[in-house]
Order: sequence, then C-alpha cells, then structure tokens
Amino acid sequence: MVYVKFLLLFYTFGFSLQRSYGHGTMMDPVSRSSMWRQGFPSEPNYTDNELNCGGTFTQFYLNKGKCGVCGDNYAMPRPRPNENGGIYGNSTIVKKYVKGGIVNVKIKLTANHMGNFKFDLCPLKRTNDLEDEECFNRYSLRVINGDYEVRIPNDKLIFNLRVKLSKNVVCDHCVFRWTYRAANNWGQCDDGTSDLGCGPQETFKNCADISIERY
Repeated sequence: MVYVKFLLLFYTFGFSLQRSYGHGTMMDPVSRSSMWRQGFPSEPNYTDNELNCGGTFTQFYLNKGKCGVCGDNYAMPRPRPNENGGIYGNSTIVKKYVKGGIVNVKIKLTANHMGNFKFDLCPLKRTNDLEDEECFNRYSLRVINGDYEVRIPNDKLIFNLRVKLSKNVVCDHCVFRWTYRAANNWGQCDDGTSDLGCGPQETFKNCADISIERY
C-alpha cells in the first residue's frame, strides 16, 4: 500500500514537473554557480539555472518542503555545493555596495512560470561561516517601488530590479539571496479550494557573495 502511494505521489509530482519545469539564474550580482560565466575564478556549473531545491518532488515529498539555503537539495551534507565553503561557494566577493544603497539586480529566466521574487541578506562574521535561514529571515530586503515579495508579469524573461539595502548593515562578506517561487502548478489552497499557484510550487534560490561598506 505504501509503495502504491509512493508511485501515485511520484506520478503526480512528475506530471506537474513535466508541465511546469522552469529555469532561472541571478546574473547581477552574479550567483556562485554562475560566477565562471563572468570570468571569476570558480568551478563551472553547467546547470546553474537549475537550483530548484532538488525539484518539486524532492523538496515537498522527500524533504517535507525544506530546501537548501542556496537552492540545493536539503538532504545533501553541509556545506552543500552552493553554500559558503561548497564547490561553488569559494567566498569570492563579486560586488561591493554602500550601506543603505541600491542593488541593481538582474534575473534571467529560461521559462516564465509566473509567481514571485523576494530577496534577503545574511552577513557572515567569519569567512568560513555557513549561512542559515534564521540569518536570512532577519534581513529581508524591499524592492524599490514594490514590497518584500514582488509578483512578476508572465510576459518577460529578463528582470531588472532595484533592491534597497539596510542602513544598519555593514559587512566584509554578506550573502545576497534571490528566491523565486513559481506559480504554474495546480494545487490545494489554504481555504480548501484548488487553483493554479496553490500547493507545492517549484522554488529556486541563488546566492551571491557581496560586501557592504559604510561610504
């Protein structure tokens, strides 16, 4: 019976993935997995646009909704490949900013599956520190002319956004993170109804290493 249930869940999630599998990456500030594309000394990741928590089935069934902080499969040992100290997280600072300043973010989607973007930050005290969700949750960032979560139009693949940094954060090494939660799967909503965008959705996370100076 358990085996049959597993197959049914696999079929359901697999069908959903076939309908709605998307790709995306943060190009500015460039994510750890994409640094090599811009000439930084880094291990190349040829699937840098697939940091989707291991996929919808893996994230929501096998890992109970959990995702690695930078888009890896949660079940992988830490540091996961895209985390600080992982294969792609070599602590290379790709951009420098000023406290309270603006981060001009560029996101490239291969396929637009609607949904929303959000951004957050995690200051690291030491170069070899690991990021965690608690740290990111303390430093949510607002998009200029928007909110902490921005719903994206479904007719674009390139997004240029201006994100406001906190006036209270200065760091030699901060991790800037983009999260994209798509909305192309049909699922159960909180009110018990079913609709597009409800229930488990494909989720992407990209991390970039930056510094924030006083002036």
